[in-house]
Amino acid sequence: MKRRHACFGLGLLGVAAASGRAQAQPALRRVAVLSVGDTPRDLPRLLAELGRVDGRDITVDLRSAQGRTETLPALAAELMALRPAVVISLGPQATDAVLAADAAVPVVALLGSAVESGHVRQLARPGGRLTGVSFLGSTLNGKRLELLAELLPRGASVMNLGDASLRTAPFIGEELAQVSRGLGMTTHNAAAATLAEIDAAFATAGRLRVSGVNVLASPFLHAQRARIFGLAAKARLPAIYQWPISAREGGLMAYGPDLPAINRLLAEMAVQVLNGTRAGDIPIVQPKRFELVINQATARSLGLALPRTLLLRADEVIE
Repeated sequence: MKRRHACFGLGLLGVAAASGRAQAQPALRRVAVLSVGDTPRDLPRLLAELGRVDGRDITVDLRSAQGRTETLPALAAELMALRPAVVISLGPQATDAVLAADAAVPVVALLGSAVESGHVRQLARPGGRLTGVSFLGSTLNGKRLELLAELLPRGASVMNLGDASLRTAPFIGEELAQVSRGLGMTTHNAAAATLAEIDAAFATAGRLRVSGVNVLASPFLHAQRARIFGLAAKARLPAIYQWPISAREGGLMAYGPDLPAINRLLAEMAVQVLNGTRAGDIPIVQPKRFELVINQATARSLGLALPRTLLLRADEVIE
């Protein structure tokens, strides 16, 4: 009898100890992700491959504005209320919303031109609480214009469709004007920050009788790519896009960085911050691999015969 009491007592002590351990277990640290458009669903997997498993080591909170940039401040405030250890922000508008919502949280940002946009003074030593990936947005806008020119007759006119809400918008038109002069082209600049303004830009393209559209680097425009595909098809205008996925989904042509590789870089930087490195001490990196993807099916629907030289340079041709 006494032995049973003793065992029962030890059992209670074991339960109490286990309960104490459970209560003492620290809360999982949070990794917040805020995007203007597509939320990279592979980020939890990438973080897990780096030893930070969602639900075991960390909690990953994903939020997307679904292309509605006006919702970003509220989404950022919602995420900051969760007290994340680090935020991955995808796009300059998302980054600005996070920086405005919290004065201390470290940020790993995806930006088109980190220095030109004023987010950092230099890439090697960003300082402050921000690091990330700068994907040469302005430079690639010009490169895409050059690729589009290969489809069009000499002296053709092109509409550059940009994002009016970007800080770099005033400078992009000047850079592209220089590129177009070198190509013997005429360019018209249109800026959109709403769906109605995208529609209006294509209406303007029709009135101006442009021969093609250069869709500039923009999280908002990328989020609305399906709408732009439809407008370009209706107007029978060849268009080139920022991310390779756009051509895979129905756009004519796209040239830009390898997005999965960028997501891995962002995940690696977030883990560095979780391991105790100050975000401002992590150099901002630029992608090294770029892809040209061409959709032949879209070209056929537009009645375009693509130059063989261009097809041979493509990393992927979708039939």
